[in-house]
Amino acid sequence: MVYPREAALPLPWKVIAQMNQTDDFVENIAVRSNGDLLVTLFYPSASVYTVKRPFSDYPTMSLIHTFEDANGLTGIVETGPDTFVVTAALYQELAVPSPNTTSLWQFKLGGEDQAVSTRRIVRLPQNLLLNGLVFVPGIRPAVLAADGLLGVITRVDLTTGQHEVILDVPELKPVTGSPLLLGANGLKIRDGFVYWSNTDLVSIYRIRIDEEGYPVNEAEVEKVVTLEGASGVDDFAFDGLGNIWAATNINNTVVTIRTDGRQDVVVGSQTELTVAGDTAVAFGKTPVDEFTLYVTTSGAAAAPVNGTIVEPGKIVAVDTRNYYT
Repeated sequence: MVYPREAALPLPWKVIAQMNQTDDFVENIAVRSNGDLLVTLFYPSASVYTVKRPFSDYPTMSLIHTFEDANGLTGIVETGPDTFVVTAALYQELAVPSPNTTSLWQFKLGGEDQAVSTRRIVRLPQNLLLNGLVFVPGIRPAVLAADGLLGVITRVDLTTGQHEVILDVPELKPVTGSPLLLGANGLKIRDGFVYWSNTDLVSIYRIRIDEEGYPVNEAEVEKVVTLEGASGVDDFAFDGLGNIWAATNINNTVVTIRTDGRQDVVVGSQTELTVAGDTAVAFGKTPVDEFTLYVTTSGAAAAPVNGTIVEPGKIVAVDTRNYYT
């Protein structure tokens, strides 16, 4: 697989599911092994929805579960077969959680795609806006969680609930005086590094970690890229070639960062609802949609299009095949 000299942009896209109310904010996405999608709501309820057969002509969306003691979910990650972990909190307003309300929950899916069991792994009163999650497998499985307000990465043991801050560096922090005041956001592990996006710094960073998710002794933070012409960066994903596909949220675009450093806006624009307020991206897992990028959106909740236009959050499928030959 190689790149074409010039990809035909924007890439083809279609809406595969959309919420009903204009304040329905879709925040994050996980792809199941069977190809179905799970998405979290940041507002107005702490709910997980599924989109079944998103690659079909007629995908269907339905509620899986709403968590108690919270009104918003952010990150979601698979930690075992049909087993997922989410971050939940009670929010006073958008991205402002009430003190001492942040928790990690685990849920397992059963027949009819309902959450047959849920358990609160741990309350995390010292954390604020936990967002990006990544799974660290092993004898003592754990997750790493990015806190966008404190600007730290926390490690949580999934068995015991024991938790600790494992990384606290300037590259994780929000920028004082910035409009959003959001630091670390998306989180991914790849080839022995943990990568994170910093919304305010409009950049992606990484640091080398060991098998348990801890930064390697004397490892240094490396800047991977600063997005060109963007005001922020939300979640991101890697394709099979190592290119980064990043959601810009308030810029209403998806940007690619190739391994050679080239950047392209591949879908959306500041004045379009196409992927307005895009929050997260993930590639399909089946042979029929491995080149489909699924994008969740807030409907421009944080920055209305043209200053006034918002819509219910949605899930958009972007056909990326034209980006390669």
